Amino acid sequence: MLVSLGSIINEPLFRSARPKLLAGAAKVAESQVRWVHPSEVVQIASLLHGNEMLLTTGEAVFKLRPEAQHAYLQSLAERGVAALVLEPLVPETLIPTDFIAEADRLSLPLYRLQSTVPFVELAEKVNRRIVSDQAVTLQQADEVSQYLARHIASVGPNLRPLLDMIAHALSVRASLVDLAGRVMLESAMPGTAASEDEGVEVATDLFVGSDVAAQLVLRSGGGFTRERLEVIADRLGSIVGLAYAQHYRPSAVQLATTSLLQAVVNGAGENYVVELAHQAQLDVEMPVCLMVFQSYDMSRIRASMERVLRQHVPAIRTYLEGSRLYALQVLAGDEPRATRTALVETLRNALSGISVECCVGPVVDGVGRAARSLEEALQLESFAALNPAEGRVRDAGDYALERLAVKFPDASELGEYVREQLNGLLELGQPRSRQLVTTLLTWLDTGCNTTATAAKLYLERQTLHKRLGKIFALIGGDPREDGRILVVHLACRMALGVPRGHEPVARGLRAPSARS
Repeated sequence: MLVSLGSIINEPLFRSARPKLLAGAAKVAESQVRWVHPSEVVQIASLLHGNEMLLTTGEAVFKLRPEAQHAYLQSLAERGVAALVLEPLVPETLIPTDFIAEADRLSLPLYRLQSTVPFVELAEKVNRRIVSDQAVTLQQADEVSQYLARHIASVGPNLRPLLDMIAHALSVRASLVDLAGRVMLESAMPGTAASEDEGVEVATDLFVGSDVAAQLVLRSGGGFTRERLEVIADRLGSIVGLAYAQHYRPSAVQLATTSLLQAVVNGAGENYVVELAHQAQLDVEMPVCLMVFQSYDMSRIRASMERVLRQHVPAIRTYLEGSRLYALQVLAGDEPRATRTALVETLRNALSGISVECCVGPVVDGVGRAARSLEEALQLESFAALNPAEGRVRDAGDYALERLAVKFPDASELGEYVREQLNGLLELGQPRSRQLVTTLLTWLDTGCNTTATAAKLYLERQTLHKRLGKIFALIGGDPREDGRILVVHLACRMALGVPRGHEPVARGLRAPSARS
């Protein structure tokens, strides 16, 4: 459930803190808040879902260089934070003008509280309201669900009466549409329902087994917010889906697609996979890639996941097993790798607000080799995160060196390899050792671009050049000059983020990961 940012700012407790809007005024009217979260952590963005109101004193942020402060604001804006609220510990603290200007450029609402109010009180007050609104909505949805269940038990799973009951109980228009968007059944429109260009319309998927068979669409004339109507629709979707399953018969292609993905997941032979692909009407020669979506709460979020995937990647084929949703994408076109790169970016944007982790396997030539793409995608789950920008979607292409390293049959051999390449750096001890290895890895990741490396590490270029000179002296020279770029790059990756099941090369060198 979300509540408007404006209504939160107008809460008596917030008003008592005399909030002053410093930036992002144009975004305030449309911003919605799902939770109020106090935090002094600078790298907080990757741990948020989006639509949070973030409360902070700014102590840690304002100790950073200006460019790092801007990066902090950008990370919050990219994550979709609803507002940043500052309450400095010292009332006389001045907020840097360029910090305010950057927030305004990013359209990130930025408030300053001019009177002291404990963050805990603010967070509890608003979060209690959000939870209360959600409880009321769920109670209403459950009452209608029970009403429908009693009708099904006594009369049977006839769909049109169920739609009429939903329509009259909620004063909405209810309809069933197929996957092509065609209306199959529709309730009689109640008097308060909206015209086509007004009101709120939401849809939820109806599942038959592991397949999405249709959608339940609800349109309100103004009695519900979109978020509240979505919660109700998701709740009603399960009971309507049970009734729909009595009438639905999956096509031969749908059955074959499910069997195909099930076979790939369970390691069936290539010939059998190809035969199923023919039945699923797939071109078996086209390049494909496999994806794995994992969540602790997949059963709850699957409907929204499938809806997002179908909206942004219409041709995707999915299969649910346990807590994982597996997906296959045919990479049509002359440049399958470019198509796959675009797919990764699409997924990163589409999944930013959903609590799910996605791993995308490499391109393989033909559906018969889909198992290899799946195996490499699953391998990504064991690697430490390399780049916060990857968000919830990890790309096998970004971890090519790690994937190569795990082919070592003996983990101790991998350790010896890393020590052979970086021994001079590893002997320095913490924290100097990690600092230099991180610098070397960042430099290699940017294609040996010192300007880009300095920007990423927030260093002066002169400082970076001195540090690189020290590094080259310790590892036996500039790897660009002796052909060792690949082997040194691999050693750095392994030193900082070894896969699970391998011991760290230098104890304490690996930084904690949010995924660990």
